[in-house]
Amino acid sequence: MKRKLPSLLTAMAVSFGIAGSATAAELELRAATIGSQQGIQMAGLSALASHVAEATGDSVEVRLFHSGSLGDQISNIESLDTRTIDIATIETPITTIDEDLGILSLPYLFRDRDHVASVLGGEIGGALKQRLQEQGYRVIGFYEGGFRHITNNRRPIATPEDLSGLRIRTPESRQRVEMFNAYGANASPLPYPELYSALQTRVFDGQENPLVEVEASRFYEVQDFLSLSGHVYTVGFLLMNEARFQDLSDEVQQALLEGGQKAFDATVDFGELADQSVIELVERNGMQVNDVDLDAFIEASQPLWERFTQNMSDEARELVQRIAEHP
Repeated sequence: MKRKLPSLLTAMAVSFGIAGSATAAELELRAATIGSQQGIQMAGLSALASHVAEATGDSVEVRLFHSGSLGDQISNIESLDTRTIDIATIETPITTIDEDLGILSLPYLFRDRDHVASVLGGEIGGALKQRLQEQGYRVIGFYEGGFRHITNNRRPIATPEDLSGLRIRTPESRQRVEMFNAYGANASPLPYPELYSALQTRVFDGQENPLVEVEASRFYEVQDFLSLSGHVYTVGFLLMNEARFQDLSDEVQQALLEGGQKAFDATVDFGELADQSVIELVERNGMQVNDVDLDAFIEASQPLWERFTQNMSDEARELVQRIAEHP
């Protein structure tokens, strides 16, 4: 029987609970996300917080701050550097630390969730963690940002040509802007907290995000069409300052690393539930949903791989090949 979402996002977030205990913790770690309280990032952080509390006998509390209340992802990275926060959920802006990690956002690099799990859980995932550790950051875990899809209020998108002239909002990513412009759109970045209003006032015709965000941010209220392109899988990083991580006891470090795996599992479950239920939700709210011509999108994306990697290191280009060929 297909599982329903009482709301998908509320149910998952509440089931993990917000970190906290009736007993005062000896150590508080502050974790920030731009995601909404009902969103996938909070599902992951809540799983992390719950495990850390249990593993340390409630002596460590991971206190969660959602909806960008402590700033956007770039400012969260800066806050990790100054140790004003301890943990942050970082997605596309990971390239501000290591530009080569832009390879993870190449269109149609990841085939499906099994491919993602195999890549991130193996030697390649270890290499990604090592790259960031060498630059002063500890990846305590990955999490699912999700496969991204296109919404807009003008027309269904079946081929890249259907994007012609549409004003599409993207994250702060030169690569993502160039990708949609290559498809024919008029793309530009905008901070996520401003997106709903920009869609509502028709400053933008559309946007691209995982299904979980379509529900969490209620984009179905201001968009008419959902096109299931799956053009990019967003890899999320649960990030800490390496020096801050090393300041912690072995017990707390181990609890955080175990909790990072719990966070990955929780977000994958969350994303799978979204695949089942968000489409039903948006259709009930009047959105028209369509599949895209994947062959057409993949063909249009092939030249972008060379363009986006031409100025990257040989190591990054090799990593692209390893990921693409990974079983």
